[in-house]
Amino acid sequence: MKNKIILFIFIFLFIALPTSGCNDKNIESPQKKHTENKPPPTDFSKAYSTILDNYYDLLVYGSQTDKVNEGELGILEVLSTEGTNATLEMIGYTIQDISGDGIPELMIGAISENINSKFYGNIIYAAYTYTDNTPLFIFEGSARNSYRYLGRQNFLHQGSSGALYSIFGTYTLSPDGKALTCKDYYFTHEKEDNFEDIGFYHNTSGEWDPSVSKELPLTDQEFWQIESDLQELIENLELTPLSKYKTRDITTDDNGTSIQAYWAEDVLHSYPKYEEFFADEDDSRESVMFITQEAVKDFKVLSLTLENIEEDGNTAFSSAELYHLDILTPERPLLVHMTFYGTIPNYGISFTDQHDVVRNLTVVQSGKDGSVILSEFQPQ
Repeated sequence: MKNKIILFIFIFLFIALPTSGCNDKNIESPQKKHTENKPPPTDFSKAYSTILDNYYDLLVYGSQTDKVNEGELGILEVLSTEGTNATLEMIGYTIQDISGDGIPELMIGAISENINSKFYGNIIYAAYTYTDNTPLFIFEGSARNSYRYLGRQNFLHQGSSGALYSIFGTYTLSPDGKALTCKDYYFTHEKEDNFEDIGFYHNTSGEWDPSVSKELPLTDQEFWQIESDLQELIENLELTPLSKYKTRDITTDDNGTSIQAYWAEDVLHSYPKYEEFFADEDDSRESVMFITQEAVKDFKVLSLTLENIEEDGNTAFSSAELYHLDILTPERPLLVHMTFYGTIPNYGISFTDQHDVVRNLTVVQSGKDGSVILSEFQPQ
């Protein structure tokens, strides 16, 4: 009997094990399935590039409308008193996960320290998170409505509306990074029974309203000590100055090269090192910066003479070399001082691109928006 039972168990295992093995071939392991469906990581420097481009353009070109857009007030306050170049050095940004949800936030803030060429600050002018494949504005700060970083997800809010009315409190960034939640809100307000007597109040709703707040039986010193204690908790964030921010890829839609030309006053602050050439000595000459996204060879500045205009509108120029660089690099652009004598180009550039193709471009000023335009021409 015992031998029969052993034989039965052996036969059962012989039948069952191959069946189980066959089923495994048709079932993906949870780990493998998760890996295959995992989306590629997001490059958040690119995800927030539109926002950073807008702030950079705001500082370089100024506001294009009378409206102050969300996130701009604090920065415009600095710009109005310090000017473009100084503000580009005083305003910085960081992309890091403040809320702890795995999605890095973008913080635009004031730079207050430079330690061994690293920049730090804690005053936040604008904050963004990233959701549904687009940046989402969270909050902004200004001179009379400031936010300072307290570490982790916390911020110190300080505000003022005249000598009698002050507020301060702590806020926490929500776990999804989309909003600030009030933790403690302190403020001054005149008392109902005596408008000449200022009271101290507290709530957790973030409302400047004594009726929904508790009056604190504190002296002036005790009340303001609360704010001083909170200020001791302030932490710095490492920031990258906007002067070091490289805007959207430098390419030209018209000629498809990696070279672009800008008025020097708009971009010179971003390049401490550059080559320089004076094409002429006219008192009305302009300064143009030639910047490349990729290194190009045999870069030349040319004087141009119009020789022919064909029926299809194409122009032919003869040229003479005025200046030559063996290599023009992205890190060291070329500053050229030149005069624009009219609508017909009198200067141009020539270079060999990364495909070993010689490119020839005229340099003209746009009659539409005043920008510098590079257009291809055929040399004679």
